[in-house]
Amino acid sequence: MDSRMIPTRYTDTHVGDMFLRAGRLELGCVINDIRHIIVCGHSDCKAMNLLYKLEDEEYSSQRNRRLSPLRSWMWTHANSSLEHFKAWRNAGMQGPLIFSSETPLRRFVAYIDPENKFALEDKLSQINTLQQLSNVASYGFLKPRLESHDLHIHALWFDIYTGDIYYFSRGAKRFVPIDETSVERLTAEVRRYYS
Repeated sequence: MDSRMIPTRYTDTHVGDMFLRAGRLELGCVINDIRHIIVCGHSDCKAMNLLYKLEDEEYSSQRNRRLSPLRSWMWTHANSSLEHFKAWRNAGMQGPLIFSSETPLRRFVAYIDPENKFALEDKLSQINTLQQLSNVASYGFLKPRLESHDLHIHALWFDIYTGDIYYFSRGAKRFVPIDETSVERLTAEVRRYYS
Protein backbone atom coordinates (compact mmCIF):
# COMPACT_ATOMS: atom_id res chain seq x y z
CA MET A 1 0.00 0.00 0.00
CA ASP A 2 3.00 2.31 0.47
CA SER A 3 3.47 4.44 -2.65
CA ARG A 4 7.25 4.21 -2.22
CA MET A 5 7.10 0.45 -2.74
CA ILE A 6 6.74 -1.07 -6.18
CA PRO A 7 6.88 -4.85 -5.59
CA THR A 8 7.68 -5.65 -9.22
CA ARG A 9 10.96 -3.76 -8.85
CA TYR A 10 12.38 -5.91 -6.08
CA THR A 11 10.75 -9.21 -7.02
CA ASP A 12 11.94 -9.09 -10.65
CA THR A 13 8.42 -9.71 -11.92
CA HIS A 14 6.33 -8.12 -14.65
CA VAL A 15 2.74 -7.01 -15.09
CA GLY A 16 0.49 -10.04 -14.75
CA ASP A 17 2.99 -12.08 -12.72
CA MET A 18 1.64 -11.16 -9.30
CA PHE A 19 -1.69 -10.71 -7.50
CA LEU A 20 -1.30 -7.82 -5.05
CA ARG A 21 -4.55 -7.75 -3.06
CA ALA A 22 -5.92 -10.12 -0.45
CA GLY A 23 -9.27 -10.31 -2.22
CA ARG A 24 -7.52 -12.04 -5.10
CA LEU A 25 -6.12 -14.89 -3.01
CA GLU A 26 -8.91 -17.24 -3.97
CA LEU A 27 -8.64 -16.39 -7.66
CA GLY A 28 -4.87 -16.80 -7.66
CA CYS A 29 -4.34 -19.70 -5.29
CA VAL A 30 -7.46 -21.81 -5.67
CA ILE A 31 -8.68 -21.19 -9.19
CA ASN A 32 -5.34 -20.51 -10.91
CA ASP A 33 -3.30 -22.96 -8.81
CA ILE A 34 -0.63 -20.50 -7.66
CA ARG A 35 1.63 -22.41 -5.25
CA HIS A 36 3.42 -19.58 -3.41
CA ILE A 37 2.16 -16.55 -1.49
CA ILE A 38 4.76 -13.96 -0.54
CA VAL A 39 3.90 -11.55 2.27
CA CYS A 40 5.95 -8.37 2.00
CA GLY A 41 6.91 -5.84 4.63
CA HIS A 42 9.35 -2.93 4.65
CA SER A 43 11.28 -0.49 6.77
CA ASP A 44 9.93 2.93 7.76
CA CYS A 45 6.39 1.63 7.33
CA LYS A 46 3.99 4.37 8.36
CA ALA A 47 1.38 1.83 9.47
CA MET A 48 3.95 0.10 11.71
CA ASN A 49 5.10 3.46 13.07
CA LEU A 50 1.46 4.15 13.99
CA LEU A 51 1.09 0.68 15.52
CA TYR A 52 4.22 1.28 17.60
CA LYS A 53 2.70 4.52 18.94
CA LEU A 54 -0.41 2.59 20.00
CA GLU A 55 1.63 1.18 22.87
CA ASP A 56 1.04 4.48 24.61
CA GLU A 57 -2.18 4.19 26.66
CA GLU A 58 -3.28 7.78 26.03
CA TYR A 59 -2.58 7.56 22.30
CA SER A 60 -4.52 4.29 22.04
CA SER A 61 -7.32 5.26 24.42
CA GLN A 62 -10.84 4.48 23.30
CA ARG A 63 -11.53 8.21 22.95
CA ASN A 64 -8.56 8.70 20.63
CA ARG A 65 -9.39 5.56 18.65
CA ARG A 66 -12.88 6.97 18.02
CA LEU A 67 -11.31 10.10 16.54
CA SER A 68 -9.14 8.18 14.09
CA PRO A 69 -10.54 5.38 11.92
CA LEU A 70 -7.00 4.34 11.03
CA ARG A 71 -5.93 4.18 14.67
CA SER A 72 -9.05 2.17 15.49
CA TRP A 73 -8.48 -0.23 12.58
CA MET A 74 -4.83 -0.77 13.53
CA TRP A 75 -5.78 -1.39 17.17
CA THR A 76 -8.38 -3.95 16.15
CA HIS A 77 -6.52 -5.75 13.38
CA ALA A 78 -2.80 -5.43 14.15
CA ASN A 79 -2.79 -5.77 17.91
CA SER A 80 -1.53 -9.38 17.69
CA SER A 81 1.68 -8.09 16.08
CA LEU A 82 2.06 -5.44 18.76
CA GLU A 83 1.51 -8.03 21.52
CA HIS A 84 4.18 -10.30 19.99
CA PHE A 85 6.53 -7.33 19.82
CA LYS A 86 5.91 -6.23 23.42
CA ALA A 87 6.42 -9.73 24.82
CA TRP A 88 9.64 -10.10 22.83
CA ARG A 89 10.94 -6.65 23.86
CA ASN A 90 10.06 -7.25 27.52
CA ALA A 91 12.04 -10.52 27.37
CA GLY A 92 15.14 -8.60 26.28
CA MET A 93 14.75 -8.86 22.47
CA GLN A 94 17.11 -11.84 22.37
CA GLY A 95 14.92 -14.90 22.47
CA PRO A 96 12.90 -16.39 19.69
CA LEU A 97 9.29 -15.75 18.82
CA ILE A 98 6.98 -18.56 17.75
CA PHE A 99 4.61 -18.08 14.82
CA SER A 100 2.12 -20.38 13.20
CA SER A 101 2.32 -20.73 9.47
CA GLU A 102 0.41 -22.79 6.95
CA THR A 103 -1.67 -24.53 9.62
CA PRO A 104 -2.09 -23.87 13.35
CA LEU A 105 -0.07 -27.00 14.10
CA ARG A 106 2.86 -25.94 11.91
CA ARG A 107 4.91 -23.47 13.84
CA PHE A 108 8.27 -21.86 13.27
CA VAL A 109 10.82 -20.03 15.36
CA ALA A 110 11.98 -16.52 14.48
CA TYR A 111 14.87 -14.45 15.78
CA ILE A 112 14.22 -10.81 14.97
CA ASP A 113 17.16 -8.63 13.93
CA PRO A 114 19.84 -10.53 15.91
CA GLU A 115 22.49 -8.08 14.62
CA ASN A 116 20.44 -5.18 16.05
CA LYS A 117 20.63 -3.17 12.82
CA PHE A 118 17.12 -1.79 12.70
CA ALA A 119 14.96 0.68 14.63
CA LEU A 120 12.32 -0.68 17.00
CA GLU A 121 9.55 0.21 14.53
CA ASP A 122 11.35 -1.82 11.84
CA LYS A 123 11.65 -4.76 14.20
CA LEU A 124 7.89 -4.47 14.73
CA SER A 125 7.48 -4.41 10.94
CA GLN A 126 9.39 -7.69 10.64
CA ILE A 127 7.26 -9.25 13.39
CA ASN A 128 4.11 -8.02 11.66
CA THR A 129 5.27 -9.49 8.34
CA LEU A 130 5.64 -12.89 10.02
CA GLN A 131 2.31 -12.52 11.83
CA GLN A 132 0.65 -12.00 8.46
CA LEU A 133 1.65 -15.53 7.42
CA SER A 134 -0.80 -16.96 9.95
CA ASN A 135 -3.38 -14.31 9.04
CA VAL A 136 -3.23 -15.34 5.36
CA ALA A 137 -3.40 -19.01 6.37
CA SER A 138 -6.61 -18.33 8.30
CA TYR A 139 -8.67 -18.04 5.10
CA GLY A 140 -10.79 -21.18 5.00
CA PHE A 141 -10.67 -21.48 1.23
CA LEU A 142 -6.86 -21.86 1.40
CA LYS A 143 -6.91 -24.54 4.11
CA PRO A 144 -7.10 -27.66 1.88
CA ARG A 145 -4.19 -26.51 -0.29
CA LEU A 146 -2.09 -25.49 2.73
CA GLU A 147 -2.71 -28.80 4.51
CA SER A 148 -1.79 -30.81 1.41
CA HIS A 149 1.42 -28.78 0.91
CA ASP A 150 0.17 -27.54 -2.46
CA LEU A 151 0.39 -23.94 -1.28
CA HIS A 152 3.22 -22.26 0.65
CA ILE A 153 3.51 -18.89 2.34
CA HIS A 154 6.79 -16.94 2.46
CA ALA A 155 7.91 -13.60 3.89
CA LEU A 156 10.07 -10.90 2.29
CA TRP A 157 11.14 -7.71 4.01
CA PHE A 158 12.59 -4.72 2.18
CA ASP A 159 14.90 -2.04 3.62
CA ILE A 160 13.86 1.06 1.69
CA TYR A 161 17.02 2.95 2.64
CA THR A 162 19.62 0.41 1.50
CA GLY A 163 17.57 -1.44 -1.11
CA ASP A 164 18.36 -4.74 0.64
CA ILE A 165 15.77 -7.50 0.36
CA TYR A 166 15.46 -10.08 3.15
CA TYR A 167 13.87 -13.51 2.87
CA PHE A 168 12.63 -15.17 6.03
CA SER A 169 14.53 -18.45 6.13
CA ARG A 170 12.86 -20.99 8.37
CA GLY A 171 16.14 -22.90 8.34
CA ALA A 172 18.12 -19.90 9.60
CA LYS A 173 15.15 -18.81 11.76
CA ARG A 174 15.56 -15.17 10.71
CA PHE A 175 15.37 -12.73 7.84
CA VAL A 176 18.41 -13.31 5.64
CA PRO A 177 19.60 -10.70 3.13
CA ILE A 178 19.30 -11.96 -0.43
CA ASP A 179 22.69 -11.37 -2.01
CA GLU A 180 25.44 -13.17 -3.90
CA THR A 181 26.49 -15.11 -0.80
CA SER A 182 23.00 -16.34 0.14
CA VAL A 183 20.95 -16.66 -3.03
CA GLU A 184 21.97 -20.25 -3.86
CA ARG A 185 21.42 -21.44 -0.28
CA LEU A 186 18.02 -19.73 -0.06
CA THR A 187 16.98 -21.06 -3.46
CA ALA A 188 17.96 -24.56 -2.38
CA GLU A 189 15.90 -24.17 0.81
CA VAL A 190 12.83 -23.12 -1.16
CA ARG A 191 13.23 -25.95 -3.64
CA ARG A 192 13.78 -28.53 -0.92
CA TYR A 193 10.95 -27.59 1.40
CA TYR A 194 8.44 -25.76 -0.78
CA SER A 195 8.37 -27.48 -4.17
